[in-house]
Amino acid sequence: MSKPVEIPLSSTEDVRFCYHCGTENPPGVRWQSVLKGQTRTFCCAGCQAVTQTIHAAGLEAFYATRTVAAQTTPEEEQDEWVAYDDENVVRDFVRKRSGGEDGKEEHEIALLLEGLTCGACVWLIESWLMKQPGVVEARVNFASHRATLVWRPETTPLSQLLRAVARIGYRAYPYDPARRDAQARSERRSLLFRMGVALFGMMQVMMMAVPHYISDEVSEGTTILLRWASLVLTLPVIFYSAWPFFKGAWRDVSIRRVGMDVPIALGVSVAFAASVWATFLGNGAVYYDSVTMFVALLLVARYFEMMARKRSGEAIEAMARQRPILADRVADWPHGRTSQPVPATTLAAGDHVLVRPGAVIPADGVVVDGVSHVEEAVLTGESWPVRRAPGDAVFAGAVNRESVLIVRVQAVGEGTRLATVLRLVDRAASERPRVARLADRVASWFVAVLLLLAVIVGFVWWQIEPSRTVEVLFALLVITCPCALSLATPTALSAAAGALGRRRVVLAHGDALETLARVTTLVFDKTGTLTEGKVTLNGMEIVEGADKAKLLSIAQALEAPSEHPLARAFRSEAKTEAAETEAAETAAEAALPVASDLTVLSGNGIEGTIDGERWRIGRFDYVAALGGAAVAPMPDALICFVEQQPAGDTVVFLGNSDGIQAVFALGDALRPHAREVVAALRAMGIKTALLSGDRRENAEALAQILGIETAYGGLLPEDKRRHILDWQATGEVVAMVGDGVNDAPGLAQAQVSVSLGSATSLAQWTADVVILSDELPRLIDALRHARRTLTVIRQNLSWAVTYNLVAVPAAALGLVTPLLAAFFMSLSSLTVVLNALRITRIKKEAGENTGDGSDGGDRKPVLKMVS
Repeated sequence: MSKPVEIPLSSTEDVRFCYHCGTENPPGVRWQSVLKGQTRTFCCAGCQAVTQTIHAAGLEAFYATRTVAAQTTPEEEQDEWVAYDDENVVRDFVRKRSGGEDGKEEHEIALLLEGLTCGACVWLIESWLMKQPGVVEARVNFASHRATLVWRPETTPLSQLLRAVARIGYRAYPYDPARRDAQARSERRSLLFRMGVALFGMMQVMMMAVPHYISDEVSEGTTILLRWASLVLTLPVIFYSAWPFFKGAWRDVSIRRVGMDVPIALGVSVAFAASVWATFLGNGAVYYDSVTMFVALLLVARYFEMMARKRSGEAIEAMARQRPILADRVADWPHGRTSQPVPATTLAAGDHVLVRPGAVIPADGVVVDGVSHVEEAVLTGESWPVRRAPGDAVFAGAVNRESVLIVRVQAVGEGTRLATVLRLVDRAASERPRVARLADRVASWFVAVLLLLAVIVGFVWWQIEPSRTVEVLFALLVITCPCALSLATPTALSAAAGALGRRRVVLAHGDALETLARVTTLVFDKTGTLTEGKVTLNGMEIVEGADKAKLLSIAQALEAPSEHPLARAFRSEAKTEAAETEAAETAAEAALPVASDLTVLSGNGIEGTIDGERWRIGRFDYVAALGGAAVAPMPDALICFVEQQPAGDTVVFLGNSDGIQAVFALGDALRPHAREVVAALRAMGIKTALLSGDRRENAEALAQILGIETAYGGLLPEDKRRHILDWQATGEVVAMVGDGVNDAPGLAQAQVSVSLGSATSLAQWTADVVILSDELPRLIDALRHARRTLTVIRQNLSWAVTYNLVAVPAAALGLVTPLLAAFFMSLSSLTVVLNALRITRIKKEAGENTGDGSDGGDRKPVLKMVS
């Protein structure tokens, strides 16, 4: 931000500089005032307000006689924000990413926000940040008070954006779990104190009002005494408990918008001012009981809403707190185990770390030494530890439970699976669904209409019965407070996201829940989705005279870079062969040949060059095409081998320009509870279909075992997309569950896409829903929860609309007292919050894994398949 500059009087009309402090105005100046017939521009609302105050006080000569610009306020002057322009300070918080079409570098940071009180604050901060120069994207998560900000540092430094947030009454800091916990405790403590003061004041004031409730014959002296006592008891409620409402209302008015706090502050101010006036005059009605009750019950409703947000964000915060801070790096591995504590962020791929029992694994990697059990509950929700041995993958955030492990680092920081999941959660939480955006717009218009109606009703009652004008106006503003309307949708969505988050189901897009509730057809991929994806090589047949070991090594070399479950089967076979060879002291023979010029054709196979010769592995027609039409038919031995495989077998072909050289048979096991999941979908009225790149016979066999209604095999990725498009053309709302790159076109075409935790990074990042635990019953959880959430949202909105349709006319006609208005308004808000909290309960369904070792009976069938 520019330093204050010296401004001669003659240049004060220059729109480039603030008229008050001389700071260079941001692009697109919006703060202007006409003073003494001249238009003045300002850098912020604060300078504008100070200048207006100076002129209102008749001190405008200050600007005529000064030779140096006014100093900025202490908040502008301080260096709190400047520190965040230091790359060393924000290194652990900022993630660099490639720019847009112009290629300029962009930075992304997660911010912790202070001062959020309602869904309207989300809209305000997002809109405000998007108007700042250099900002590419701004998303705010109301449940966790986190914001995701993407900006171009060469255009605007981070400190300037943080100052911009401070100018509209909020505070923003780089997200840190410890700071978030401290902030949450501070907010709860502050709200509890304010609520306690309000409830105490309400009870005492109500006691003072009891004589007038039960009798009209209270003496004048007693009445005056009780009124003054009520005034004294109401003062802390107004100036302490209700202060956040006044602060929020002032913030909304200062930026020319109408928020939920405006009618609250207006109603409380009018009623309190009228009561004070009546107390000083000694006659007229007072509303101290209504004012204190309104504030107290409103704070109670906000406390319940805060608890709902806290509960919904617990799963996210637990994952964020599990981010490792320190690591024990082993510098001399494999020659020694001497370790040195270092910050986890300083690790790099290829480093080796020592993980002691009870320690958190600091990075994604592979175990190179030691055998232990690792608890991955933070990622999968499964608290039962899983065995990890050399060669097995482990993830950052998991806890080592037994013995020491040596792990070779593969990914750190923002590249870990934990960080990826957190980004998915942040992205989803900061994307407001269509139904939430609609509710926000309705609430905003409702407040504007309410204020206009209040003016009309006040004018009419002033003509009819002036003595009741304040009473009716206060009752109208209170009973029609849009709290219920504003809370109806975000509270339900937060509760649903939190409940599913505890089951490790991540809603990666804002509209996912709403669309999931409307699904009529669910499409499954096969390998890695309905099956565990732990494919094993069960058999192999080669052409006569070929070298079996050589052909196997060629297949392994071609599949080495792939992440498809079938490729992992070949790599597992390679590890087994290498281990056996090493034991025989012939490790050199186990080395794989080098494959170059690799080309992956999604849904078909892989082509590459080995020792100057082109090879292909994959589908029969794809591999056979390499040899052209002149190639002889496949030998009888290979044909017989293929035909002998039972229905459901997967067959992979390997060949070169001379034709098919080898055939591989691979097998996989069904995922636990797959049959129960299909049955549950059928019971919910959802049609099921199977789209697979495997042979038609394999797909139909699996569909028959599981009870899937429709099955298509031998499909290319584009074929899957075309089938989904055909279903959509008939009016079906289609969801697809897939796990690989070959599913990407289908996942993109489906209205809602689902991927499992073992899916490729591309599938997870493009999916709308990610099931981290790989447990198919979580899919049923998500569908049931989506339907329940949509039902609750409809109930809440229906209640809010019905309530206001009844309350507005009743209050406008003077049929509701201020006391009853405060009670019914708070009851309305509490109703929608408590109704939303019902979503947090997920019933354990039959067939679900209970941790007792039962598997639902679906582990036994083994299918041998390939895509």
